[in-house]
Amino acid sequence: MNLDENLLYEVLKHADAATLGRAACVSKQWHRTAQDERLWELICTKHWANIGCGNTQLRSVVLALGGFRRLHSQYLWPLSKPQSSSSASGSSSSAWAPFPPMIGAKPPARWGKDEVHLSLSLLSIRYYEKMNFGNRGR
Repeated sequence: MNLDENLLYEVLKHADAATLGRAACVSKQWHRTAQDERLWELICTKHWANIGCGNTQLRSVVLALGGFRRLHSQYLWPLSKPQSSSSASGSSSSAWAPFPPMIGAKPPARWGKDEVHLSLSLLSIRYYEKMNFGNRGR
């Protein structure tokens, strides 16, 4: 199936993160479209309550620190995962099970100011650590 990329974008902008991740596995075209930073921005901001700063300011900070896809995969998605009290199945530690189960899943709650600030802080700390200031000047 070869959909126009604009049509595919219009469909995928209504998907959640897990669906977007799965869609990226369909074909090269779908993968390329699913990597679109605008789609990940929609997913991230869908959960944000009013956090007291403008969208333009927030967007520029997130993009400077690696983008919305990175923010979601490394900092927002782990916060939204349900905590399991026991890991009865061995597949829970598998690298092939990165998405939470879809059956019976309730829609995620909107994140407040604290959750968004925490995720942005974690993202900025990781970015700062990667800058490796110790090796400059050598």
